[in-house]
Amino acid sequence: MTVAPERPRGDLSALRIHHDEEPRRPEKSWLKIIVWIVLLAALAVGALFINARFIAPSRAPLVDTVLVKPTVSVANPALLTATGYLVANKQAKITPKISGKVIRLNFDTGTKVHTGDVLAVLESTNLQAQLDEAQASLSEAEREYNRQAALWKDGVTTHALLDSADAQLKVMRARVDQIRINMTDMVVRAPFDGVVATKNTEVGEVISSVTMGQIAGTLPSGAIATIVDLRTLEVEADINENTLAQLREGQPAEVSVDAFPGQKWKGFLRQIIPTADRSKGIVKVKVAIINPSDRLLPEMASTVSFLQTARTDAELREPAKLWVPLPAIIEGQPKKVAVVNDQHRVILKAVTTGALRENRIEILSGLREGDRLITKQADTLKSGELVRLSDDEK
Repeated sequence: MTVAPERPRGDLSALRIHHDEEPRRPEKSWLKIIVWIVLLAALAVGALFINARFIAPSRAPLVDTVLVKPTVSVANPALLTATGYLVANKQAKITPKISGKVIRLNFDTGTKVHTGDVLAVLESTNLQAQLDEAQASLSEAEREYNRQAALWKDGVTTHALLDSADAQLKVMRARVDQIRINMTDMVVRAPFDGVVATKNTEVGEVISSVTMGQIAGTLPSGAIATIVDLRTLEVEADINENTLAQLREGQPAEVSVDAFPGQKWKGFLRQIIPTADRSKGIVKVKVAIINPSDRLLPEMASTVSFLQTARTDAELREPAKLWVPLPAIIEGQPKKVAVVNDQHRVILKAVTTGALRENRIEILSGLREGDRLITKQADTLKSGELVRLSDDEK
């Protein structure tokens, strides 16, 4: 009997389950992708910022602009404009001639006074006592003189004694007169018509005389008040010495003040101060106001426009309007102007125009005060376009 050989069994070890081995995880390549995306996005944002902040502005067109503000009478344009302050050509610090205690004040700040009006009264009790004593001495000197004169007539006294009595009499008369003058000076009066600009003392205070104030250096603090004549108001302004050749004394001018922007006052160039400030390159001028009003006050900021010819009353009453250079208008239907916003972007605005004078045109609507207007080649620009301002390049 033949026995069949036994078949070899397959190796089943590969089928064994190993519980202690972890399964392999796939590579995290997607994290690298995200990192690259973030880096690329950051680079793109940086490039956009650099372009917007530096490259684009440097390549933007350069434009001339002007701030729009109301003006009047461009038919008679100003040759030159200057700024300054109102001052009174006639003003005075009122200080007593002698020192004393203030017992009465007849004014306050803003009070209108006339020549001779009593402003203040100082205490005169001591002076009254001095006057009484001086008058008694004067009476005694008169009696002595009369006695010596009678004795001289009778040949009893000498001429020297008579002369001595006469001299003493004159001294006593002078002393009485001086005390009376001092008593008169205790009443302080207004030297001219004007308005009290400042009040520097109160009842009960002791103030210094002019002489004592000058010696002690307290003259301003010793003043009772400051009076100004508002009829003599004028503008003190600084003019660039390079433009001085355009001016002459007596030249007509127009004055406006910041406090009342809608009003104008006639004036003329009264004086060119014959001294220049070489450090600033300026010359000071004084412009007198022909028709000052009570609304004008010293130290108000003002503007002076020097004219070729004097403006008429009708021109002075002309209301302020918006006038812009004619090249600023973009022709079409409707007409437009280009303004620049705070981001230096162009905004096109439709406007309605009016009268045309001296290459300037009136804007009736569509533009407002404070807009920054592009004055040249506005028709070559597009709405929203970035521009550079010529004022920023200087």
